Amino acid sequence: MKPGRTLNADDRALLEALLRDIGPRLYGYVRKAFNNVDAEDVIADVFARAADNIDALRAAKRKDLYLLTAARNACRDRFRRKQPASISHERLADTEHPAAQPAGCASRSEEIERLREAVTQLPDTQREVVVLRMTAGLKFEDIARLIGIPLGTALSRMNAAIGRLRRELGVTHVCRRR
Repeated sequence: MKPGRTLNADDRALLEALLRDIGPRLYGYVRKAFNNVDAEDVIADVFARAADNIDALRAAKRKDLYLLTAARNACRDRFRRKQPASISHERLADTEHPAAQPAGCASRSEEIERLREAVTQLPDTQREVVVLRMTAGLKFEDIARLIGIPLGTALSRMNAAIGRLRRELGVTHVCRRR
């Protein structure tokens, strides 16, 4: 969008719909893939940039991939400006937990925390693929396109991440579907 230009009603409606429909996925992706950077600020920046480039957003076939790419780039820009701090246990505890019954809640919470901690310890390249798949719900083809890697590399990174998580969490067997 050129300086001085205002968004018309259709452009505002598009941005509002995208914020409502894709915003939670973007927030989850940013928060988990980039170790809890200021996700709200990143999402605000992404939608401000989307408003500034409304013509490119309208032209995008997959608006979700357009916004995920913008979020990924915004996070990388932040990391270039400032080295991220390691995640503290307080910040990990700040993550949402699914509602559960009191019985067994403590053990389930501990398992979830162990998994979250193990995911944060993955190499960046593996963690990004895992989070895009599990949080953003993208197909591997879309992950590969978003990150700019071959499909086989995305699959390989996911496989390596799963192997690391199994070792880290002490999983010795896997139930396979028939």
